[in-house]
Amino acid sequence: MNLTRRTFLKGGLLLGSALTVDGFVLEPREFRTERVEVRVPGLSAGFDGFTVCQITDVHHSPFVPLGYIERVVAKANSLKPDLTVLTGDYIDYERDYVVPSIKALGGLKAARGVLAILGNHDHYTGKAYTVEALRSRGIPLLENGHTLIEAGSGALCVAGVKDYLEDFPDAALALKGVDKDIPRILLSHHPDYAEQLPEGERVDLVLSGHTHGGQVRMPFSYAPIVPSAYGQKYSGGLVRLKNRSTQVYVSRGIGVVGIPVRINCPPELTLIRLVRA
Repeated sequence: MNLTRRTFLKGGLLLGSALTVDGFVLEPREFRTERVEVRVPGLSAGFDGFTVCQITDVHHSPFVPLGYIERVVAKANSLKPDLTVLTGDYIDYERDYVVPSIKALGGLKAARGVLAILGNHDHYTGKAYTVEALRSRGIPLLENGHTLIEAGSGALCVAGVKDYLEDFPDAALALKGVDKDIPRILLSHHPDYAEQLPEGERVDLVLSGHTHGGQVRMPFSYAPIVPSAYGQKYSGGLVRLKNRSTQVYVSRGIGVVGIPVRINCPPELTLIRLVRA
């Protein structure tokens, strides 16, 4: 069969239309549950198999509707995690979306509760407004602070820092008073802060978002645009820092920002399982 110019153009238009529908309509609403196993040195027997569900970069807006967020919440609850953490950016830019977004997230349930930090977008409409919305739903906010979770004779520290771009994160302050023998998870919306962790401060795992996986990924998982000073390193997935035992997990997030498209980069709900190293 001869491939005419007209046939070629029709094929190109059909392919372009299919990619447009997938990128703008289908993929941004079809989140995946990523199950990740992380080995933690010194983890007590009581925390071997402890699960943490991470939800990040919800970005509630006209392009990330409430019904979609509620589906994410329902799926997260069905995983029956020990702990659920929210790592920031609950809206895109509009103040009117703050309360509905956090009200939906207030339906999250986990055996050991829900913890949250703020992202850069949570400051754009007034930080105090977002903080009050979280407080009204009974969601504890970690701002350069921590909480200890105990099980049997062991403990796990979960700390959170303020936003890297819009505030002043301080891991040393967040972890102040925590025994060096206690394993530590640090919530930091922006993964780049992991590169500035204080020397000698124990941090076993950093949970971050912010980069959205780039939202568009080319073949071989290359993301042309990654909002990080470290490029592809923090485009998504589990990374081990050089010269220290810290691991960083970067979620692709739930929503979209900027151009509301995802191509070869589906939204992500994360379930992390801690195991003894």
